[in-house]
Amino acid sequence: ADVTLTLPVNDGDADQFLQTNGSGVLSFAAPNNQHTGPSGSWTAFGTGLYKDITVDSTDVIKYEIYFKDVSSSGNSDWQFQIGDSGGIENTGYEVTATYMGTSNSNESAQRTDAWRWYGNANAAVIMNGKFTLTRIGGNEWWGEGQYTREGDAYFGHMWGFKELSAALTTIHISSSSDDNYTFDGGSYKIISYK
Repeated sequence: ADVTLTLPVNDGDADQFLQTNGSGVLSFAAPNNQHTGPSGSWTAFGTGLYKDITVDSTDVIKYEIYFKDVSSSGNSDWQFQIGDSGGIENTGYEVTATYMGTSNSNESAQRTDAWRWYGNANAAVIMNGKFTLTRIGGNEWWGEGQYTREGDAYFGHMWGFKELSAALTTIHISSSSDDNYTFDGGSYKIISYK
């Protein structure tokens, strides 16, 4: 079949792309790299064992979860897990978590059940930071996080990979790996990027 396309009269600007109006007329347009979601709203963790965030991951390339003043009631590191329509998954994670601080304290741990912090197993710890989930293909997600602790010089990181069998529907944040403790403070906000 013969197709007639009408080209734009100029050569566009840097980083623009050609788009069609569906009738063969082409024009230059800028990419729509936008974020959606509560760009300024903070949500309290409350005092439960966990917080489930329901998401629609259609066309989402990245989630950023900011948190502030987070603490738990017990001596356990809190964590992030993800799930699809089949529920929250607690296996198949490939994660390394580490912390650094004073007196040359540098330690790390492998995680296979979650993106779980390391070095914060203390009810007195209050944390601020960010956790990011980036789609690296299909239902494969790369997660990485950073935190600082209030009142001391400790900070930590975690990095890792998790593949789901279907589309991401839930981000599960729990106060401990065994649900023995509750959150007793803090809030979060989530920003999604399409």
